[in-house]
Amino acid sequence: MKKLFVAFSHTLTDSQIEDFFKMVCNEPFSTFRVNNSDNWVAINGDMKEIGEIVSLSSVSAELQARMSAIPASATLSEIKELAKSIVAEAVKAGATHFYCAGEPALAMWANLYASGKLFNEMLAGALLAPSDSIPEEDSKGMHTGVYYKKMVCIQSTTERCSVEVKNGDGTVTKTQTFQHVQWRGMF
Repeated sequence: MKKLFVAFSHTLTDSQIEDFFKMVCNEPFSTFRVNNSDNWVAINGDMKEIGEIVSLSSVSAELQARMSAIPASATLSEIKELAKSIVAEAVKAGATHFYCAGEPALAMWANLYASGKLFNEMLAGALLAPSDSIPEEDSKGMHTGVYYKKMVCIQSTTERCSVEVKNGDGTVTKTQTFQHVQWRGMF
């Protein structure tokens, strides 16, 4: 079962949720409907559980609060430590996919850690237990060390929609909304 870990200050939209389940669905479908309350989907009329979405706020309200209020004075070291802590929660949750958005430096470092590209920094931080890692083998099957279960890092792409309405007093009210287009892999 695929599991998306979401480190984001907002709730995913229905179209983001549906698109994630469509992305990880391994069978063809003509109709697809998501029941958001329990992660079940109707594929061609049959109910199936193909994935799960876990939010940072559901596993660590403290980390979610820290992520949502990063001060402008935060150092790079502080942001990297927060990113490592968020990824450690995703690893513990058994995530296969990872989405982190918000403060740009945090999102960049969290995605680098989640992708496994900076494993040594995660290991040095003692944020991973041995049970969270699996042996790494080279092309000849020789064990070269350990790494944690790397996650597929994805980002939500959006399209800006802008509407301008002329008011009775001659002023113009401009409204912009963002519509989800697709999930895109980062690496």
